[in-house]
Parts: sequence; structure tokens; C-alpha cells
Amino acid sequence: MKKITFEQWKKDYEDIPYIKQNYKKIHEEHGIPKECINGGDEYLWLDTSGEVSQKTTICVRVFKHGGFYEMTLNSKYYLLLGNEDWLEDSPDLIEKELYEWCNGEIFNMKEN
Repeated sequence: MKKITFEQWKKDYEDIPYIKQNYKKIHEEHGIPKECINGGDEYLWLDTSGEVSQKTTICVRVFKHGGFYEMTLNSKYYLLLGNEDWLEDSPDLIEKELYEWCNGEIFNMKEN
């Protein structure tokens, strides 16, 4: 099996708006649990004042070779991996972290 490089992985993705019409595609076809999305079942996540939270996920970037992260209403990028999460102004760090996790976990696995 050919090794998937960061550049190959990074360029092959689909941005899917996080709206109810896309729930089936996101949650069933791509297998991303609702609990893993910031806001979960709620399309418009409300903060304590009843206003729409700026951290509400508006889009999910799903990579063909594995992995996903979220884009929020306030134009930030959110990634949750295990017990760690990142909320960044640019996707650079998030994409590096996600690739490093996927590399060996989902693809480029060593054969016994």
C-alpha cells in the first residue's frame, strides 16, 4: 500500500454544511457521531443568554483518507481528539494534529 503524505491527505476533502439536510451524510455515510459535533443535535447552539453561540459548528471538513474537523460561526476551526481539543484561527495546526493522529491509526499502518 502506498504511503499517504500530508499533502495528499490535505487536498482531498469535502466541506459539508452542518444543517439538518446533511445530517444523514455526516452522521450515517461518514460515521461521525452527533455527540462529536460541537452543538450536537442542535443546529444553532445557544449560549446562556439565549443568543446563538459563536462556537456553533456551521461546516464539517471531512477528509477522504480519514478524519474531520469543524468550522464555527465565528470563523474558527475546531478539532477534538480524545481528551484534547483545539480552537484555532487558522486550520494549519489542526490539520497537522489531525494528520499525525490519522497517520498510523487510520492509514499508513505498519503491517505485522
